[in-house]
Amino acid sequence: MARVLRDAAALLRRRAAEAEFPDERWMGDQDEAAGLVLTAFVPEDVGPDGTVSSGILASFAYPDNPERATHAQALGAAAHMAALDPRAAVALAAWLETTASFEDRAEELGDVEAASPLVEPAARFARLYLRTQT
Repeated sequence: MARVLRDAAALLRRRAAEAEFPDERWMGDQDEAAGLVLTAFVPEDVGPDGTVSSGILASFAYPDNPERATHAQALGAAAHMAALDPRAAVALAAWLETTASFEDRAEELGDVEAASPLVEPAARFARLYLRTQT
């Protein structure tokens, strides 16, 4: 299981590195035409009045069909992506790596089952992230 945890951590780190600019954070916003977008900003882009100057990373198009997707679902997807920006992904990778090391140590001590309550949630996430579990 430690290998799966480390593989997921490595993939998280690689994807975060490919997407990140130093100190950048993500948020959901609207473009000039009121379309839903995912934007990036750095703390220096926040004005004294709270206005954020940002750049668009992705635009969300969704059908005007409530049975397929809704604005609320697109907004939820944008909020989720923003919450798991590259800096958050790196922190998640560190958790997976630490959990893998914890499992290694439990194996050395001969008590893998005792580590299970900590390892299993991380392993479930890692398998889902790697798309190895349905």
